Amino acid sequence: MSQTEHRAPASPSTGRWDKDADGGAPRASPPRAAAEAPVAEAGPVSRRNRLAALDGLRFLAALSVVLFHFVGQTPGSMQFIWGRPYQELFPEAHAYFAFGRLGVELFFLISGFVICMSAWGRTPRDFFISRVTRLYPMYWAAIVLSACVIYFVDTPFGHPNPRILFANFTMLQIPLGVDSLDSVYWTLWPELCFYLTFSVVVWKGLTYQRVVIFCGVWTVAAVLAPSAGIPLLTLLVNPTSAPFFIAGIAFYLMYRYRPTPLLWGIVAMSWLLALHFVLAPHGGRNNWDTWSPWRGWLILVVTVFFLLIAAIALGWTSRIRGRWLTVAGTLTFPLYLLHDIIGVTVLHHFGDRAHPWVVVGVTTCGVIALSYVVQRFVERPVAQAARRWLSSAAFSLKPPPRRPTSDRS
Repeated sequence: MSQTEHRAPASPSTGRWDKDADGGAPRASPPRAAAEAPVAEAGPVSRRNRLAALDGLRFLAALSVVLFHFVGQTPGSMQFIWGRPYQELFPEAHAYFAFGRLGVELFFLISGFVICMSAWGRTPRDFFISRVTRLYPMYWAAIVLSACVIYFVDTPFGHPNPRILFANFTMLQIPLGVDSLDSVYWTLWPELCFYLTFSVVVWKGLTYQRVVIFCGVWTVAAVLAPSAGIPLLTLLVNPTSAPFFIAGIAFYLMYRYRPTPLLWGIVAMSWLLALHFVLAPHGGRNNWDTWSPWRGWLILVVTVFFLLIAAIALGWTSRIRGRWLTVAGTLTFPLYLLHDIIGVTVLHHFGDRAHPWVVVGVTTCGVIALSYVVQRFVERPVAQAARRWLSSAAFSLKPPPRRPTSDRS
């Protein structure tokens, strides 16, 4: 069963996507000093345009995951949600919407591109603050809202032990061996591991050479991990997700500097490894056996994802503009985190009261509207306040001065 699919109640899917610390659309980093660029280069290319195409892509990725959960899950999951077999609900569309689960892979591609872009020129402290304030405020809000639905509404998810709730607040439930409160939270661990390992390069100072070496080392680790028999290595390098992050990083280097045979080689190797893991027995983490006649289309969809990010890296989408794309980009994270438990609960209760497509359409519009409200009135102000607080705080391992003690007789 896919990690983005629902389990039965007894065992209660995308920086990721990211953006600038100020909450706007991704921007190209300003060029670094010429001394940092490889000697063979004329210097990095400066592009200050908002990458509206990335915002649009990540919103489409989030929407594809939403529709996968509502329309395209495995037969057992569809029966679990709707109370009816998918043949009665979406007999033709079901197989097509099943590909929506690959929206997570598109998230990872975009994340590799944007995290590298947003980290360039930042100190490790700034990088840490931007990641913490990007992830945790919205994540905590999503847990609170989802927990309220699970514990106070009749849902198909049962009532998990509160211990699961507390572990999920840390975002470390996967290494703790605890179920995620919502199955879509599994993608946050690969993101955290990416941030953790990439922060080493940020600490040393981002340069073209160091980032390329990072991509090479991570690729080797991802290849060796499945057969090394070292669970900790597999947990950290996330072999099935790594090729997408690595390709995204290489695409950003193309965008910042220029395409080279070396970068295209990294992308090609990542594309091959991505297809290997997607087409592996049981689809790596996704059980594609249910749609075995469609395996050729898996290759096509993943390849299209790579081509879309390549188009952005080569500057072919620079004329794509629009504030609505920027707004849509800000909704992707809350939409991804909120749609599953809330949306599926609505489908479970109202799925037999109107035509299935009407229920899906209204529910999808509803979770998008909810995402806007939460992003506008919860995530943004909390993240801004947290950013100001952390920016003014001193990060040091030295103990702070002791409080003065008054003499008492």
